Order: sequence, then C-alpha cells, then structure tokens
Amino acid sequence: MIGGDPLAGRDGELATIRRALGGGNNTSGVVIVGSAGVGKTRLAREVLSRAESVGERTNWIVGTESARALPLGAFTAMISDTLADPLPNVRYLINSLVAQQRKGRILIGVDDAHLLDGLSAHVVHQLAQSRTARLVVTLRSGAEEPDAITALWKDGLLARLDLEPLSADAARDMIETMLGGTVDARSARRFWELTGGNALFAQQLVKDQVAAGRMRLTAGVWMWDGDVAVSQSISDMVGRQLRELTADVALVVDTLSQCEPLAVDALCDLVGPSDLETAEQLRLVTVERSGGELMARLAHPLFGELRRAGVGEMYLSRIRGRLAQRLAKKPDDDIQATVRRALLTLESDLPPDPRLYLQAAQHAMTLLDLELADRFATAAHAAGDPEALAVRAVNLLLLGRGGEAEAVLRSIAAGCSEGAHQWATMRAANLTWMLGRCSEASAVLAELKTCPETPAEKYARIAVEACLEAASARCAVAEQKSRAALDSGQLTDYHAMMAAVALTMSMGALGRTDDLTAVAGAALDRATTSFQASHMRFWFGSVYARACRLTGRIEECAAMVARLAGSAREIPSLAYANLAFLMGLVELIRGDVRTSVKLLHEALAGVERHGVTTGLRPATCFALAEAHAKLGEGEAAEEASAAAQSCVPEDYLYMQTAQSVAAGWALAANGCLREAVTTVDEAAVLARRRNQPTHELLCYQVAAQWGDASGTARVRELAQQIDLPLAKAVARHTESLAVHDGDGLLEASDAYLAIGDRATAADVAAQAAVAYTRKQERKHGLKAAAIAKELSDACGGLCTPALRVPASQPLTGRQREIVELIVVGLSNREIAKRLVMSVRSVEGHIYRACQRVGASSREELASIARRGPDAPR
Repeated sequence: MIGGDPLAGRDGELATIRRALGGGNNTSGVVIVGSAGVGKTRLAREVLSRAESVGERTNWIVGTESARALPLGAFTAMISDTLADPLPNVRYLINSLVAQQRKGRILIGVDDAHLLDGLSAHVVHQLAQSRTARLVVTLRSGAEEPDAITALWKDGLLARLDLEPLSADAARDMIETMLGGTVDARSARRFWELTGGNALFAQQLVKDQVAAGRMRLTAGVWMWDGDVAVSQSISDMVGRQLRELTADVALVVDTLSQCEPLAVDALCDLVGPSDLETAEQLRLVTVERSGGELMARLAHPLFGELRRAGVGEMYLSRIRGRLAQRLAKKPDDDIQATVRRALLTLESDLPPDPRLYLQAAQHAMTLLDLELADRFATAAHAAGDPEALAVRAVNLLLLGRGGEAEAVLRSIAAGCSEGAHQWATMRAANLTWMLGRCSEASAVLAELKTCPETPAEKYARIAVEACLEAASARCAVAEQKSRAALDSGQLTDYHAMMAAVALTMSMGALGRTDDLTAVAGAALDRATTSFQASHMRFWFGSVYARACRLTGRIEECAAMVARLAGSAREIPSLAYANLAFLMGLVELIRGDVRTSVKLLHEALAGVERHGVTTGLRPATCFALAEAHAKLGEGEAAEEASAAAQSCVPEDYLYMQTAQSVAAGWALAANGCLREAVTTVDEAAVLARRRNQPTHELLCYQVAAQWGDASGTARVRELAQQIDLPLAKAVARHTESLAVHDGDGLLEASDAYLAIGDRATAADVAAQAAVAYTRKQERKHGLKAAAIAKELSDACGGLCTPALRVPASQPLTGRQREIVELIVVGLSNREIAKRLVMSVRSVEGHIYRACQRVGASSREELASIARRGPDAPR
C-alpha cells in the first residue's frame, strides 16, 4: 500500500546539483549539508542512481563511527591489503579513482563525511583538488568534521548546498507519492508541523498512522484524524534521550506536552527551575522571549507525542489539573486561552466546572471547532447547567447532525412558553436545511403564527420563512421577506444569517446584484465574532459563491473565498470540508479544473468523514460531475452525478437547475450530447416558470457550449431582462453559434474571459475555429484553434465536446454524435442501438468522418477527437 522511500519536493536541489557536477562556478561537485533525517543521503543516492541510468560508473563511500578510528577506514573495501604505512594506499586510491575518470565518466558519492577519519578525508580532498573526479558529499550540519572536508566548500572546490527541511507543499507531495493518492491538506499540514519538514521522520510517521488505522482512505482521499500512533521506529529516531531522563526533568517535558507554549513563571510554579534549565541544555525545551515574557515550548513537536504515548493517563490527568489551576490564577488573555484551560480541566482529575465548560463551548463554536464544542456542552449539561442543552442544540445544528438537533429542539421548543419561539424557528431552520423536510418546517412556522409574538420574534420567524421560500424556488417572496427581516434590526446573529442566506439565494436567482456584495460583507462580519453564526460563514459562502456564478461575478467570489480562508488561525476538519468545497468551486468557475477536482474530492472526503447530510454533499457532487466531465472523465462524472441525484431532498427545488446541469455534463462527457441538451432545455423551461432568470441563462449557456443554439431568441430576451455582462456574453455566444459567425464567437470568448471563465472561453474559441473553417477561412480558424488550445492547457487540459471537434475538417451533426460515443468507448453495435440506426449506417458515418479528418482507423479518429482542435498529430 505504501511506496518506499520517495523523493519529492527536491527538484530545485537536483537542478543545483546538476549544475555543480557540470562544472558550474568552476566546481566538480557538491557538498550537501543538513540536519539528520532531512534527506541528504536520499538526495545523493538519487543523483548517483540517475548517473547509473545513463551508463556512468559510480562509487559509494560511507563514513561511519566504527571505521573512524581506522586509517582510510571508509575505503577499506577498495584496498587489497593494509600496509603499516598507509601513505602508499592514499596514493593508490587517488591514482586509481583518477584513472577511472579518464576511462569514462565516474561519480563518487561520499556519505556522512563528518565521520571520515583524517586520511579518508584527505583522499576526498585530493580528489576534489585534482578537478578530474566528480563528487557528491553529504555532511551533517553542526557536527565536527575533518579540516579537509571543511576545505571542500570553503576553498571553492565543491559547491555547498544547504538542504533545508521540506516545505509544507513538498512534504505533501512526498506523502502523496508514498500513499499513491491524494492526502487532504489538513492531514498533510499536520505531518509537516509534527516533523518540522524532516523527510525521514515524516515517512516513518505516515507508515505508523496507516499501520495503526489512524489514517484511512475516505472517498478516495487519505485523512488523518485523532491521536498520533507512536511506533518503536519513530521513538528510536526521535526520542532516545527521552528514555534516560530523571523524573524531575521528565516532568518538565510532560507538562509542556499538555500545554505549550507556556510562560516560564507559570511553568516554574509546577516544575523545578533547575530542571527546566537541564531540559533546555539537553535541547528538549526551547525558551524564548516574547513580548517581554519568557515562553517555553518543546524543542520538537514529536517529543510531546512520544511522552504522551509512554506514560499513564492518571499521571497526565494530575498534570492537567495542576496546569488548569495555575492558569486560572490570572484572567485568560483571549478565548483560545479559555478553551485551553477548560480542556485541561475536562481531561483532569479536578471536579467538573459546568460554567467554564459552557463558556468554552461557546468559544469553541466561535473558533469553528464544533466537535470540541459538543464535548464541552455535553459535559456542562451532564454537570447540571440548565443552559447547556440549548447551546448543544445550536451546535448540533451547525454540525449537520440534523436528527439529533431535531430531537433536542423539539423538546425545548414545545408550546408557546417564554423563549420557546426562538427554538421553534431554529427547529424549522434545521428541518429545512439539515433534514430537507420543508413541509414539516412550514407546519412549525404556521403554528408559531397562532402564538403571541413580539416584533423580534415575528421577524425571526419571517427570516426562517424566507429560507423556506428560497429553498422552494419562490425567489421574489424570499427576497421580500428576507429584506424585511434584515431591515428590522431585531434579529439575533443566527436569524440574521438565515435572512442573509435567503436574500443572497434570491438575488442570485433573480439576477439582482446592486447590493449583493454589501449583504455578503455584512453577513461575514457578523458571523466572524458570533458563536451562534461563526461556522455559518462557510455555508453562507457557498450560497454567495453560487449567486456570484449565476451573475458572472467570478472575481468577487474568489475574493470572498480568500477572505474565508484567512478568517481563522486554524480551520478544523468539518469547517475545512466546507472551505475545500468553496476553494474547489471557485477554481472550477475560474477554469483551473484539475486543482478543482483535487479540492472537491477533499471536500467530499470531509462530508463522508463527518456524515454530513446537508446541501454540502449534493453541491460537492454537482461540481465534481462538471469538473470530471470537462476533463473528459466520463465514468467519474457519471458517478458524481448519480451520487448527487441520490441525496437531493425532493423539497429542494432551488437545487434542480444545478442538478440538471451536472447531469447534463455527465451525459455530455459520455457522448450523449442530444440527451445532455434535452436535460438542460427542460431545466430552462422549469426555471422560466419559477422566475429564475439566471438559472435559465445557465442552462442555455451550457447547451451552447455543447453546440446547441436553439435558445438564441430566449437568451436575447434574458439579456434585456437582466443587465449583466454574463447575459450579454451568452447572448453573443448563442447568436454567433446559430449563424456560424467566427468573429462573433471569438468576441463571446473574449467576453467570457473578461468575466473570468476560462473554460467556457476555451469552448467558444474552439467553436469559432470550426465556424471559420466551415467558411474556408483557414488562417482565422488556425488562430482560433490556437487560442482554444492555450486556454484549454491553462485549465489543466480540457476535453469537452467543443474541444473534441476537429477544427480543420468539421463534422456533420450525426458524425460528431457518433465520434463522441466512440471516444467514450462504445462499440459500433452499441452506438447503433443508442441512436436507433443500423450498424452499417454507423460504419458509413465513421468512414466518412475518417475521410474528413484524415484518420485511417476508428481508433485514430477517437485519438484525433481527444486531442482537440488543430492539435498536432
């Protein structure tokens, strides 16, 4: 399952070594300097391996502690006999290796040169000085080394390459190479932070987590949640000295393993100052000044994991309790400090503190850690706090655990008693958004009307009613109600977010964008500081992103996603699933389709990991179906579309357009263009009936991307109805496609590009190439095809129906339909059955299509179609 010893993230270093070995800067090799485990040996071995692969001879010499006491100890395998006087052997070794170089290129690797004895180091130095031998030498930074080795780089004989730990991106590349698949970003970041970018440690830690079942493949993505599994191998690599500590020094490490960084004055109230000094001298702890205060932390993150794995829980519980009591002696600096103190208390031998737990639950919700908030709220409720159940209900709602939230909310919202109104509206919101049971939500809200309401309660109900209207595709009513609720100024943070969601959905569907950005900004400002609404920023973000896409505001969408990504210091797992979806969606609508697929699969893995039943699951599947389809991955597109179809609640009328478009893309990717166009045409009719002009426009846009211009007249009406650059671009696109106007199609392509939609711009440029060729304007056709190819490459290599049409010899409609089915792998008999025609007729169309594009076989015809317009053969 796990590949061995990958080399990733070191392309720049390999290029530097190649230049040095090629004589760059008048050197004949390189000294690779770095800390233990950083990858020096692996890099050097890779250089020698590549040399061997092209026929060069190599020698590998290793310095060891045991051979260091022997003269020429590193070269004993190359010496036939040991003389009392080693100097003849020195001359022999140098002459022998230089002679080998004269016979042909030879590369000498010297590993751990800091462990060479003096004479071995002298031989290496002489070889470098001769300028005839090429060397790759590794050296541990900070170690005592022979003068002759130091001189290699100080005197400019060899170039020096300081090998730094892997960057976060390089570490992720390495881990994905090991596992042979995608690793979610949070897991990769965790490995990098725990190992400090040390390649050796990271490799072993990955193997340990997989072996222990802590890291699992979920929805095609490797995810690591939970504690760290510590094996003997990683313990031997990192923590040998931890086994030899006195009890007092171990207490220093164990205390910091539970809470770091920690102020030195607080730490010294719990451990002996002299023991802290000893731990610092042993390089187990670092002490640094920060803001006028000395702060202590562990010297390596793995030290804490190793100690936690090797000591008892009762011992650690006692340490946590003492820490919590010490931290409580002064006010918490921020909400994170309160959460930290509460967690220490919760996991200690101290008696429960329900008020602290409840406060920490609210703070954890603000910090987006809903799972931790649920632990605190549950503990507070168990300890007897009467307010804890209500806080837990809100948290369960945000977690997407709709069934549990419904049970709690139903119990505390019963009747018309004081305070019950707020929980009833939250229950209706939960029924709508988490459970997809809109009719039940409507009944709850209708019952509320029969109870006396304060103005604040009335507008809270109206805000949730607006959501119900939006979910049911009654956009104009949703807009009216949500604006009234927001304008009242009497909404709680939660209900204000509900109203903002409904308003943004309705504005996006109606094509009204005057205050769309202002509404979004106000909602996100409110969410950032509210425990009730903090996590809703990501849900709101997805609603806003959809509205931006429908109205062609792609850069505004990208700016919002960037804001959300930077809105918190840490993004916990469920929040990251939402954020990964948003980042994947924005890359999809901008046209970076391959990046989009990776991010969307991360989002789907998070959905699976947390059992999410909200709209995040189908929305992710919609986007994946489109992204895979645009890359020509028909099977994956069909799978994603089917997954979406299975999880969209019947009452979610607002999702039906997206569902149809996703299904259409999956059909198009599998060669069923006629069915794809029919699917979105039917969705356009439905959207028109429901007064969703931007939904209708989207349907006509994708139909035009697949070559259908039958909606031209209606698109012109829509462009007049909704005054948006996107509507004008779609109108220009369909009108030009209908009359095979190459100039008009290129103008439409430019209009899409100006909006920020590179993928659609590529499709329309490809259609322009075909239109020019049809009118015998070959020069213009080649130019348009080149534009389409450039845009397609920028999107990660698109393989859409438009880009599969050969520009040089355009096919008839029937020929194109058959070629699409050939591309997805159907036999002639299967094509005949699909299109209700004879096999002989199919063969005739294939023969004529081959003549048009210059193909000599069915397979070559499919290959030409896959390569796209005017691609070199």
